[in-house]
This record gives sequence, structure tokens and C-alpha cells, in this order.
Amino acid sequence: MTAAPKRLEGRTVLVVEDNAEIAFELASILEEAGAAVVGPVASVQSAYDQMGDRAIETALLDVTLRNNETAFPLADALAAQRIPFVFISGQSSALMPPRYRDRAFLNKPYKSEEVIEVVLASLQAGTSPD
Repeated sequence: MTAAPKRLEGRTVLVVEDNAEIAFELASILEEAGAAVVGPVASVQSAYDQMGDRAIETALLDVTLRNNETAFPLADALAAQRIPFVFISGQSSALMPPRYRDRAFLNKPYKSEEVIEVVLASLQAGTSPD
């Protein structure tokens, strides 16, 4: 098997996922594609803590986290900073609140290539001329 091209080389991706197995799988997929992964973290507060020290270019956000927490406050903060993000969930995107229905969404389970493609698309969508 040949090594995949490092399509995310030099890009920084925040991973917010409360399931450890899925979190480390996502981190592994992204790192193999060349990304610098921030996290993974399992809560909104942990994500804020990580973002204080790192410049985030895009994020993968599990919609439903532990203790009835959702990633929506973090999504709002990222949107306010014009940082693109992708929601990840095992639930239907139709269940998303209306303000998020136009956001990128990745269904669980997913394939590695789908993760890379959705991250690349979010980075391209978030690119704007200076």
C-alpha cells in the first residue's frame, strides 16, 4: 500500500469528540494526512483551553458530548471568529437546529477519505482574500 499524499500538510485542526476511540481515530486520520491536531478534547471548555494556545484553522465537532453538553456554544464562537468547522454525529443532520443546517456535516460511521475531504472542503470554504 502506498502512502497517501499529505493533503493536510501544515494545517491545524481541532478535534472535539467525547468517545476516546473515535477521537483518536480522527486524530490518526488527520495526522496521517499531514495535519497538526489540536486535542482531541472531550468538552467545550477543554476546546476553549486548547484554542487559547493554538491558532485553529478548522475544527471537527461532535454534536453531542458528555453530560448533556453540545458543541453548539463552541460552534458559535468559531463562527464569530470566522473559523470553519464540521459537525460530526451519528444522528441525522435533519435534527440540527435551523441555524446550523447549512454547516458541513459528517455522519458516523465515516470512511477516512470522507474525513479528509470534509476537512479540505471546510478549509477551502473558510479561505477568504486578505
